[in-house]
Amino acid sequence: MSSISYSGALTHSGKRDIPALPLSLTLLTLSLCVPAELSFYLFGLRLTVTRLLLLLLTPVLIVKAAKKLSSRRYRFVLSDLFVPLSGFWMIWAPTTVNGLAEALHHAGPDVLEFLVAYMATRLLMSRHGHALAFADLLCQAIAVVAMLGLLDTLTGFYFTHEFLSRMTGANSPVGDFWADARRMGFLRASGPIEHPILFAFMCVIAALIASSIPVRNRLLVITTSSFGAFFSFSAGPFQCLLLGGCLKIYDRIFRAYSFRWIVLAVAGFSAIVAAFVISHSPVSFIVSHFTFSSESGYYRIWTWAMVTDTISQSPWVGLGVEAAPEDVKQSVDSLWLVLALRSGVPGAVLVALSIMGAVSLRTTGPAIDLGPDERRLGTILGIILFLTLFIAFMVHIWGATWILVAMLAGVRAHLGELGHLRRAPSTVNLRGRIGELNGFRKAKAAGNRDAERPYLVANHAVSGGDLRRAGYRAR
Repeated sequence: MSSISYSGALTHSGKRDIPALPLSLTLLTLSLCVPAELSFYLFGLRLTVTRLLLLLLTPVLIVKAAKKLSSRRYRFVLSDLFVPLSGFWMIWAPTTVNGLAEALHHAGPDVLEFLVAYMATRLLMSRHGHALAFADLLCQAIAVVAMLGLLDTLTGFYFTHEFLSRMTGANSPVGDFWADARRMGFLRASGPIEHPILFAFMCVIAALIASSIPVRNRLLVITTSSFGAFFSFSAGPFQCLLLGGCLKIYDRIFRAYSFRWIVLAVAGFSAIVAAFVISHSPVSFIVSHFTFSSESGYYRIWTWAMVTDTISQSPWVGLGVEAAPEDVKQSVDSLWLVLALRSGVPGAVLVALSIMGAVSLRTTGPAIDLGPDERRLGTILGIILFLTLFIAFMVHIWGATWILVAMLAGVRAHLGELGHLRRAPSTVNLRGRIGELNGFRKAKAAGNRDAERPYLVANHAVSGGDLRRAGYRAR
């Protein structure tokens, strides 16, 4: 089992204690894996287990938000502004078209899932190690989801969905009746998630996190998640896995340069502009060479052309709920198009800014008070949120994956805030750490370098100034 480190107190074994994740966050994370067939109706509203938990958490989070804003332990993150603005616009825009009742009925669940899920991880995490505990739990849960998805491909039918559908009588969100349910002769894996593409993207998230920080059953998580992403036979998530891996390598090579991400962003933008200048149809080239199904790719191009023409009729507030053109009403395969249809271009832009705003505070650098694993988690979450912006051009994100994206944005915002908070250790804790340091120095003098290494690598919470103020003198 891999040990997980953060900048907290050392145990006598040299490992670090990971604080338990709040029970509400544990239940919320595990509920993402509960299939839609187990949803139920309450007062005419369809509630999944996750939605019910979010509703119950809402008053608690409002109180916690008020306390946090009034405390000195709050640091502003851009997503703290854009997420509530997104929620407001996603309700207000369709209200101007369909009325408040229709807007609350159709857009209300999306706002609940996005806004409250973000607040849950943003507010309920309060200590060093909480983000690592969340990442570990998420990876274990998605590994189980991936194994259930592989059963779909191996058995030739949607094992989890069909089993629960027969038990509950509920309609399954997936089925072999799709025209695109099989590719290369194999049934596309979905597990308990609403769609093979969304299942694959969740697997990509787990694989990237597990390859970046120590988690339990690390090799199993990476292996099952990678296979799950592949056997969904979805090009978008698989491209995200490859792109995420390349970005991890880039970060490792150029870690010493603080401007590395700015350089990469400028280079990427320049490459896109050059592609459109050089080629008459760069999008067609990508579709024909980098997708599992060129027909599916060209359908997406056609969908963009049709839907953008429709959006141009009302770009500011959209056309309300259920506003897609009849020809593509069954499948608008882009989150940005769906948001623009329902709440106008500003709605799509605000959600994009919410995701980007979560990384507005750095998690790396000499003055950042985070442990090595927390820093790596902050970096990989930034990469995952970028990949979300990318895949949303070709995939409509909803259900468990929509909630997970909001939760990951909240975790990244939490880490950004945590890294910019100065901890003032008490005299008792400071003296305890000084004692630990003396013990490590004695171990070094005795030639036991393994006992000193965890302190040198991870424990940077006590500075030389702290030691001098406490009356410590180097021996």
